[in-house]
Amino acid sequence: MGITHAEFVRLLPRALKSHHFQVHDNTTVRVEGGHGKHIDIGLGPEQVRQIALMRIATTAVTLSFTGYSEAERKAFLEQFDRAYHRGGG
Repeated sequence: MGITHAEFVRLLPRALKSHHFQVHDNTTVRVEGGHGKHIDIGLGPEQVRQIALMRIATTAVTLSFTGYSEAERKAFLEQFDRAYHRGGG
């Protein structure tokens, strides 16, 4: 993702809506889904992608689902992607 750890954590409540979550050291997030379900989100090291004179922060993001069906994962990822989508043209 083209984002820093701080930006990711700042936008997280919008991405997770009503899900309860805990952030650990700005690199790991645990999202509680109830009934034994949870999502672990891991943030890789912050890096910079440079294109000509433009520098863009990048972070690898990994989501691991436990106890979610395929339909639930798909719905979550659509909501998650929308929250972090940036406009442009």
